[in-house]
Order: sequence, then structure tokens, then C-alpha cells
Amino acid sequence: MKKIMPNIAAIFFTLFGAGVIVLLASYTFQALAHIFPGNFVAQGMGMILFDIAAIAWLGAFIYLCKSVSQYAIAFIGFALGLAGTLGMVAIEVMLGGQQMIAPPDWVNAALIYGFIGSAVAHVILFYAYKIAAPEISADISLGIETANITEEAMKQAEAALLAQRNALGGIIAPRLINDVKRNLGLPVSGDVIDLPAYDIPNPAQAIPVQIPARKPSFLDRLKAAAQVFTQTGQPPVARTYVPPVAPAPMPQPEPETPPRNDEQQPAPVPVEEPIIHPNGTHPSP
Repeated sequence: MKKIMPNIAAIFFTLFGAGVIVLLASYTFQALAHIFPGNFVAQGMGMILFDIAAIAWLGAFIYLCKSVSQYAIAFIGFALGLAGTLGMVAIEVMLGGQQMIAPPDWVNAALIYGFIGSAVAHVILFYAYKIAAPEISADISLGIETANITEEAMKQAEAALLAQRNALGGIIAPRLINDVKRNLGLPVSGDVIDLPAYDIPNPAQAIPVQIPARKPSFLDRLKAAAQVFTQTGQPPVARTYVPPVAPAPMPQPEPETPPRNDEQQPAPVPVEEPIIHPNGTHPSP
């Protein structure tokens, strides 16, 4: 018997608890019929604020809470749900058709305002419970600090810009003035002419360019003829003009060794240049 009785007691206690919950839920459901007569769905949804709320907050208090704030909120929610359930049962007992006592006048108002107050309280407690979670609290605290730092940075940046307002304006002003001048078609200093770009060959691979001799003009020819006529006293003979050709570069002679003082240098022999007459004959010696 000693081994069987604990199991029997556990079974009876479980049945007792289930019976109490069913009894309270049934009276709550009937009390909600006074608020929503003939609306079965509204009566069932209204039980979420009383019997179901008490069970849900109790489960959260035992298994889901992770912070002191959540434990406090869950306990408040459980107490509110249980109190609402007991209040609905009491109202249903007084309004359920009993004839022993007359229901007080405040019962109807308590039923209506109690339902509305329970709905508002459970909504607030539910969101407070979620916000009180450690990870969400940490994110909120971090966000608040970030907002404070950003606000302070904006204040410092505004102060720095106010201090540098004249300097920054002086930098931007010339550019704005140049833009206005360009719009008016006025010359602007510092403009860059946009020209096409060409490739520059490598100097090591560059091809030497030979520049031809300049062709004499008519005036040069006339001056040369007058000079010959004044020297010889005879009119110049017409000759076919052959344009001069640029001479090829002569090789540079190697530097000679300067003679010593004891050696005597030979005297240079004078060379007479032949004189050519305009008719092309050489004079006799």
C-alpha cells in the first residue's frame, strides 16, 4: 500500500487540478456570454485574457525567464490572469440565475471594464517581457549609446564647420566665380585647352630627319646677279640653277699632338683661288 498510495495521490491531484481548471474555464466562458451574447468565437477568444493567460504566464515564469525583469513581469502576468479568472467566476455566479441574493449594481460595470483592463494589461506585460530579454536589452543599450555618440559627433562637427566657415568659403568661392564667368562667356584664368594626344616615339628608335637646303627666292637671285655684274662689269650669263645640297657631315679630325718647342713648324703655302668669269672661262695667269 505504501508504494501504491503515492501514485494514487498523484493521479487524484492531477485530476483535481484539471477539474479546477476546467471549472474556472467554464464559468469564465459563461461570464463572457454576458459581454458577447450569442458569439461563440468571441467568448472563446476572451478566455485568452483569463484562464489561458494564467497558465501561459506560469509556464514562462518556471521555464522561460532569463532575467530578473522577466521573472517579475511573468509573476505579475500570472497574478493578473488568475485574479481575472476568479473575478469572472464570481460575476458569473452572481449573474448566472441564482435567486439567493440580488447582484449589486457595479457588477455589470466591473464585468465590462475588467475585460478591457485585462486586455490592456496583458498586452503591455507581453511586450515588456520580450524587451526584458538579456539579448534585446543589450541591443537596446548599445543602440542608445551609439545614438548618444553620434549626436555628440554631430555637435563637434557642427562646431568645427562653424569655425572653418570663412576658410571653406574662400576655397569654394573662386570655383563658383569661374563657373559664372564661363556661363557669361568670359575668359577664365587657368583653363586647359583640350587637344588630341599623340604618341611620342622612343628617342632611341627615332628616325633622323634630313632638312633640305632652303631654296633661294627671286630677290636673292637678283641680289647675286647685281653683285657679279658690279665685280666684272659684264652682264651675267644665264645659267641653269642647281639647288644646293646639304653637305654630308664631315668626320671630326683627331686632335693632333701639339709640337714641341724645339721642333720648327713649316710655313704654310698660300693657295690662290681661281677666279671664274661669268662666261665660264678661266683667266690666263
